[in-house]
Amino acid sequence: AGSDGGGASPMAPPMESEIVADESGLEPEKVITTINLEFETTEFDQTTNDLMKLVGKYKAYIENSNISYNQYYNNKSYKYAQFVIRVPKDDVTSFKTELNGIGNMISENTNKEDVTKQYRDTESRLRVVTTKEERLLALLEKAEKIEDIIALENQLSDVIYEKENLQSSLMTIDDKVDFSTVRVNVQEVERLRNAETIETTFKNAIEGSLYGFKNSMQNLFISLIYMLPFLIIIGLVLFIFYKIVKRFNIFRKNNRLDK
Repeated sequence: AGSDGGGASPMAPPMESEIVADESGLEPEKVITTINLEFETTEFDQTTNDLMKLVGKYKAYIENSNISYNQYYNNKSYKYAQFVIRVPKDDVTSFKTELNGIGNMISENTNKEDVTKQYRDTESRLRVVTTKEERLLALLEKAEKIEDIIALENQLSDVIYEKENLQSSLMTIDDKVDFSTVRVNVQEVERLRNAETIETTFKNAIEGSLYGFKNSMQNLFISLIYMLPFLIIIGLVLFIFYKIVKRFNIFRKNNRLDK
């Protein structure tokens, strides 16, 4: 009986054997995948609608979103959106592939974090805490003195708190592993960036030049419209000043003739 009910010696071997069993299970690795994608589009509403359809198609969900309607470029208002999407890990590759069709992708980044060791260590700590909880409960049932009961209850309270924290940590890791995080930024633009990166062709150079000239003329015209009231006021002031000076000169000339 003494060898079966020892204090600390029988705890280590079972823990080690359980870890080996876990490592031979169906999911030996825990990897958190995070993907960052940036798009530009000339059809903002269509792009965001297509994105929402893909979210529904792959049974994903939007964890966070933010849309700004006050992005100004070249005196024009454009929309900008940020989405944090959680996608089932088995579908994230297909989801990302289909995302290529919602707009012009200009940036892509993928990060994979292996949290297997962290997960296994947390599991091991949880097993130790669970064993400690069971032993405290067994001692509490046998305790008779009030001071012993209070001491055991205090220890049990601390153990339960630690156990809940460890369980919460495992659930958080499982959630991040099972649902990959895809961050999608969408910028509305007037004109998509040129897909060519090695050299600019003659045609693209001409198009770029004409586009720049058109924007410059538009900006100049818009600036003139803003300045028009001030120009009218300045013109009236100069015209009145000119009339006053002219009349004054005529008045002086007439006075000289009279003399």
